[in-house]
Amino acid sequence: MGKIMRVYLCGQDWTESHEEMYMDLPATPWELVDALEKLNLVSEGDLYLQAEEYYDFDYIQGFIPESTSLSRLNELCAVLDGMDEQDRIGFRGLLQSSAFFDRFNLGFDRLMDLATAKDCYHIAADVGSDEQLGHFLCQNGFVEGADELPEKVYELLNFQKIGKDFRMAEHGSYADGCYVAPDGDIPHREIPYGISPPEYLVMLDVVNKGDASKRWPLGLPSVPAEMDSVLKRASAENWSEVDCLCVDCQVPQLTEAITKINNVAIANRFAEMLDRLPVKEVSKLKAVLKVTSCEDLTTASLIAQDLDSYRLTENIRNPEDMGRYRLTYLLPDEDRDSILKHINLYAYGKEIMEQTPEAAMSPYGLVERTDGQPILSQTQQQACPQMTMQ
Repeated sequence: MGKIMRVYLCGQDWTESHEEMYMDLPATPWELVDALEKLNLVSEGDLYLQAEEYYDFDYIQGFIPESTSLSRLNELCAVLDGMDEQDRIGFRGLLQSSAFFDRFNLGFDRLMDLATAKDCYHIAADVGSDEQLGHFLCQNGFVEGADELPEKVYELLNFQKIGKDFRMAEHGSYADGCYVAPDGDIPHREIPYGISPPEYLVMLDVVNKGDASKRWPLGLPSVPAEMDSVLKRASAENWSEVDCLCVDCQVPQLTEAITKINNVAIANRFAEMLDRLPVKEVSKLKAVLKVTSCEDLTTASLIAQDLDSYRLTENIRNPEDMGRYRLTYLLPDEDRDSILKHINLYAYGKEIMEQTPEAAMSPYGLVERTDGQPILSQTQQQACPQMTMQ
């Protein structure tokens, strides 16, 4: 998956959530769910976003309304990311035409319709001006009788005017050295938007090693019959003939680790283990993996089996939260609010964290071991010695 843009995300109400983050789009369904969790938000309706950087398709930035939701913007980026060269030319041409001929109706829905209108336009390659278009029309029978004129008379034709009149009549435009025009009306497509957990916990892209065009998605956990069916759809007889690329996971930081394993059985067992975990325990797992910088599936599995040894305090996500949390127990109720507003909570909370090596801060909350020992047990350190506290 490529990247189209980077966005800045935070809560609409800064007094309720102080978390913020940057995110590259398009993102996977589980990455979107994870982003809301990191920001401590219930729904994307509580989310504020701003496009910070365009890696590609920078010309669309003037056409995206400020009120566009994360899920809608992500869907647009996913469509743009899936375009081939001809799709890109067609989309840019249609967008330019709409901006010139129908700019008052060019909202987000129209932008998405143009992006998905793959069969609703025609392209004339190497035609980048009205004069070139005029020549193209005359040479290809679009101007009646032009090809029957004597050469000297033919050369006197106003090709620039012929091209311009034709372009204006069919609402065409020029994009990347080509002429693009719609084939009739661009249909509107109803697309469901929103951020919610997908049905799978791990999504694999099963790719034939001998022919990368033969590939099929496989959502995990899965049953043997379904897995065999996907293998056949990838035109393979056994799993040694395919690569299992992880494209999404309920625990996003383990996506690459699952790909490195490249083993459908191990990936399925891990997905089954995730399926048995309550949502709160999955959050705890992600928090522990984050603070230990764990990128190893074996160690992650060990941690998942030992989650009772950890405590996650979700309402402490930064030093300021820690400072406020500690002072809540130290200050009398009647004086607390008036005193807190005069204290540098961030500095106080940071000092507390420096004096508490058995705890670590994560985007999901404060992580501690219930026995007061270091975050990683000795067994886990031995299984993955490169892991360090973040």
